[in-house]
Amino acid sequence: MKSVHIIYHLARADFLERVRRYSFLVMVGLVVFLGYQTAIGNMALELGLYRGEFNSAWVGAMMSLIATFFIGWFGFYLVKGSVARDRETGLGQIMATTPLTRLLYLTGKGLSNFAVLMAMVAVLALAAIVIQFLQGENTQINLWPFLSPFIFIVIPLMALVAAAAVLFESVPFLQGGFGNIVYFFVFLSFIPLFMENPTLKQYPAFEPTGLGILASDMGKAITAIYPAYDGDFSLGGGFVPATRVFTWNGVHWTPEILMARGSLIVLAIVLILLGALFFDRFDPSRGKPRKMKAGATKAETAAVMSSQALPIVHLTALNKTASRFSFFNVLIAEIKLLLKGQRWWWLLVMAGINIACLVVPSAAVREYALPIAWVWPILLWSAIGNREIHHNVQQMTFSSASPLLRQLPAQWLAGFIVTLLVSTGAIIRLTIDGDTAGLLALLSGAFFIPSLALASGVWSGTSKLFEILYMLIWYLGPLNKLMELDYIGSHGNGRPEFFIPFSIVLIVLAVIGRARQIRT
Repeated sequence: MKSVHIIYHLARADFLERVRRYSFLVMVGLVVFLGYQTAIGNMALELGLYRGEFNSAWVGAMMSLIATFFIGWFGFYLVKGSVARDRETGLGQIMATTPLTRLLYLTGKGLSNFAVLMAMVAVLALAAIVIQFLQGENTQINLWPFLSPFIFIVIPLMALVAAAAVLFESVPFLQGGFGNIVYFFVFLSFIPLFMENPTLKQYPAFEPTGLGILASDMGKAITAIYPAYDGDFSLGGGFVPATRVFTWNGVHWTPEILMARGSLIVLAIVLILLGALFFDRFDPSRGKPRKMKAGATKAETAAVMSSQALPIVHLTALNKTASRFSFFNVLIAEIKLLLKGQRWWWLLVMAGINIACLVVPSAAVREYALPIAWVWPILLWSAIGNREIHHNVQQMTFSSASPLLRQLPAQWLAGFIVTLLVSTGAIIRLTIDGDTAGLLALLSGAFFIPSLALASGVWSGTSKLFEILYMLIWYLGPLNKLMELDYIGSHGNGRPEFFIPFSIVLIVLAVIGRARQIRT
């Protein structure tokens, strides 16, 4: 009972701290926006030309799918970071001096993650009731058909997402931006893995988002009325409005389905147990030891290894020559900071991508090689605009002479130059082939990427916002042929007439945000 008491209070305190954060309010606002888009018909669940009557079962199923897809996907990034925050604030080190075990601590964090996610799900559930009344097709509220999708579909997935966030924060190489990218692709792979694989398609209840269960059950209901139904199932913008309505009364929850959904909760528990094996419990001795320079003196080594305070140093004022500003030197420093720490294999892959751009036709460069080239350096770009806060040197940086006019432009220009460097092969190939439209699209994309990174980093103070936004734009635009977001020009001429002005707006927003940081 004492362990349960500890877990409860740890989860409660962490939950209350998180729901008071600005990021939580932003996420709730986005959830409300999703509900609004569903209410006005811009977000719809359709099966080809068919849709269900807006009764409790249909509305509950539709909103549960929206919850699993959007909150399950993006909610991960909201809840991930709680352990890192305890580490940065020193709270973790305080807790490490207590008898609190790794498993109890991570269990509390997992429950807190789950509570935050379910708070947003509750907003969508309330919106579903409003939508049912607004549609007016069936205003009778039947609680079980309405709530059962949230209980058996949404809750298991939210538990899995909450536990995955704990695991990612416990494994060292998944704690940062690399882990964010891994989760992005892992989550997206769930649906095609279960819906297109002939073997896994036979077990729709194991598909985490619940799409498999609902598509199967609704498909059977439609086929009984309309034998011509071709199996189409979509959750999105409703580009081809459904014209035929059928009545669907909800999923028949068999013991086999319930066991399959319960297995996701068991998997969530396993992920937390696995995370406890990797978690260092804020003990720096369990981390990778710091490397010393080969030529380090004994005094330097002692200064690093010793925990004693450094001796007092008397400073003298800089002379006029030393205080002169050189934008070129600042730019070189920013470029070095962007490229610092990249391993030989990272550079080798980047060189291989550029060579591939040189040897394939320009059409293949735009459709395949350049999208790969422009996702490989994402962790470099994501540091733009927030490096000072991440390394806790903003007091020194923002108090320097004219940081807004000197450092910020250098940061953006460094990002632009690095973007062009990783695109060297593509630029040469497009120039050789005389692909003017491709070159213009490339330049507008190179202008857009550091602008998005700078604005995201300045306003969020972290690299996470840029990583999420950029991966989403990259996935929907160049990869899935959404022309409005194809900033590369992979499947057309790009949209330089939009992305260049939009990039300028982002730069202005970054300047406003940095000016606000300097004042505060």
